[in-house]
Amino acid sequence: MILLPAKDEEFSSEGRSPTLSCNYSVKAQNLQWYRQDPGSAPQFLLLITDTTKPSVVEANPPHPRLIADLNAERNRVDLQIISAAVTDSAVYYCALQPTVTGNTKTLYKNTS
Repeated sequence: MILLPAKDEEFSSEGRSPTLSCNYSVKAQNLQWYRQDPGSAPQFLLLITDTTKPSVVEANPPHPRLIADLNAERNRVDLQIISAAVTDSAVYYCALQPTVTGNTKTLYKNTS
């Protein structure tokens, strides 16, 4: 396993603050959240760095009702939607950028 949602679906009522979660099992540079509305391409929401002091980089324009967090064990990333509205209904994706470890030598170099 590398990255999996904690739940396949999340249901909420308007005004509540649901939390979406993804579990991961590799060292990551950052974890990202995307939202996809029907018939549209996924849209970047934000990313959070997997560092000693995680920082959040938001989309432009930002989505002010979204909060990202990493758990203490650094194996789960959460996205909380503050005061959910009907317009928040969508497919949400989490993604990660892994940290490169092991062999860092160039495997192929195009010299032409």
